[in-house]
Amino acid sequence: MIQKLSLLLSVLILFFTSCEKSSNSDIIVNEDVITFFELNASQYIVNPSDSVLTGKYEKFSFSEGDTVSHDNWDVAFRGTTIIVNGGDSYNINQPERIGNAAVYIATGVMLDIRTVDLSKLEQDNTSGPAIVDDLGISGDGWASYDMSTHIISPIAGRILVFRTHDDKYAKMEIVYYYDSPNPDPSNGDYGGYYTFNYVYQSTGEINF
Repeated sequence: MIQKLSLLLSVLILFFTSCEKSSNSDIIVNEDVITFFELNASQYIVNPSDSVLTGKYEKFSFSEGDTVSHDNWDVAFRGTTIIVNGGDSYNINQPERIGNAAVYIATGVMLDIRTVDLSKLEQDNTSGPAIVDDLGISGDGWASYDMSTHIISPIAGRILVFRTHDDKYAKMEIVYYYDSPNPDPSNGDYGGYYTFNYVYQSTGEINF
């Protein structure tokens, strides 16, 4: 009798353990998240008379996973400004756009952004970039500026969702803006070094 009870208990434990593993496996989502460290978008000059920026945009390709110098780029960075390879330029200092890239900002956690909302995608235009670049004044962009420390920080929960120049999709979370752990803007440490996580959907499907 004791042996039968022991056997029954073992079977029940094995059964519930299997159910638990099966249940957990249903909610685990594996993503190919890639981290890019310190993309250098600091090569610009600020005109003190009108605060207008001039200088190089650093272009990035999701398919190549790196910065590029050719025209098949997806997103480009200069200071806090982020542009896409689609739409129209709004000043003469921007790289040529030959693609169909677009973007919007989703709110949440990277893992939770599972589908691209095509209705929200916007391209740059002659009035400005699709990604708001106002250092947190409106609360609609990706970054905020601390008046006391002069530190620029990514706003938590802002996920940039892209259509690439060739109609693929990607999502990005900017995690840091400096190349040092303790930036000191008072000594000229103005940042412009993007560290970000991203997921690239190379098939053209809108689901990640």
